[in-house]
Amino acid sequence: MVLSTVFWFTSCEDESKDPFNLNTTKKGTILALRGTALQAAFINGTPISTFVPSTSAGGEKFIFEAEFLAEDVTTLASVDVYVLRKTSPTASTRVLLFNVPAAQFKKDGKYVRPYTEITITIEQLLTAIGITPTFPLAPATVTTIETNYLATGFQIEADINLTDGTKILAADIIAAGLFSSSQFYPAQRLSWTVIKYCPYVAGTWAGNYDALEVYSNGVYGPYTLDMVQDGGNPNRFNTTNFYDFGSSAFFVFNPSTSVATQTVTMPAQTITGGAGGSIPATPASAGTYDECTKKAKINVTYDEAARVQFRYELGKQ
Repeated sequence: MVLSTVFWFTSCEDESKDPFNLNTTKKGTILALRGTALQAAFINGTPISTFVPSTSAGGEKFIFEAEFLAEDVTTLASVDVYVLRKTSPTASTRVLLFNVPAAQFKKDGKYVRPYTEITITIEQLLTAIGITPTFPLAPATVTTIETNYLATGFQIEADINLTDGTKILAADIIAAGLFSSSQFYPAQRLSWTVIKYCPYVAGTWAGNYDALEVYSNGVYGPYTLDMVQDGGNPNRFNTTNFYDFGSSAFFVFNPSTSVATQTVTMPAQTITGGAGGSIPATPASAGTYDECTKKAKINVTYDEAARVQFRYELGKQ
C-alpha cells in the first residue's frame, strides 16, 4: 500500500522528476539495494567498491545485495546483469555479464521479500569490456581505463525478467538520485568507482591552497593557506596562516605507495603566533590526500579556548 501511494503521488508530478518511467515499469516492481552497499551509497555517500587500475594486482570484487520488490514476488523469472563497455568517454554498449535465475533469490527472514547477493569480479568485468585481465595492467591499458571510466566508473545495470515475458529495464530507472527512501533505492543502476593513483612527489605540495574549514554547523572560508616544504624533513610542510589567524603550524605527508596509503597528519604541536596566540598541545589530527589533484582533507582538533573540531579541505591554487 505504501509503495502504491508513493507511485500515486509521483504520477502527479513532472515526469522528468519521476524516478521511474511509469509508462513502461510495472507498479511496484524494482530491484532494491540492500546491505553494506546500500549503507555506502545511500547513507555514507561513498563508493560501493573502488578499482585502482595502476596499482591493482587483481582479485577485486563488486558485491551487493538486491531485494525483489513486487506485489507478487512469484513473478520473478531472472535478472540479467550487464556492464557498459566504453570505446570512448561518451560512447558505450551494454555487455551481458551473467544471468541470475529466480532460484538464487532466497527468503530467510533477513529482508521482507526475496533477495540475493550478486558478486562481480574484476576479471569478469575486464574480460567483458574487452580487456585481458593480466596483472599488473600494462600502462597503455591503465590509460585506456582511466580515460573511459574515470568519470563514471564501471556502470553496472540489471534488467528484471518476469514470468509473463515482460522486462523491467535498468533504463526505466531514470533518476535514481531522487529516491528519498532507502527502502526503494534501486540496485538496477550502480557504479564501480575507478580511481586514478599518482606516485607521491613531496616537493609538488609546496604552494598556496584554498582552505575551507567544514564544521558540523557551517563552513568558514575559503582563504589562502601557504605550505612551505621543511628544510629538514621533505614530507613536512609548514604554514604561517593556520586557522586564518596568521599562526604557525605544520603537516606531515606519508609517502604513499597506493591510494590507501595517501595519508597526511597534523602531529600534536603548539600553535604559535598570529591572532590565536600560543595554543599548547593541539592533539594529533589525521586525514587523506590525493596526489593527482593536490587536494587534502584533514580532521582537525584545535585546542583554542575549548577544543574546536573541523575538517580542513585544501585544494592547490
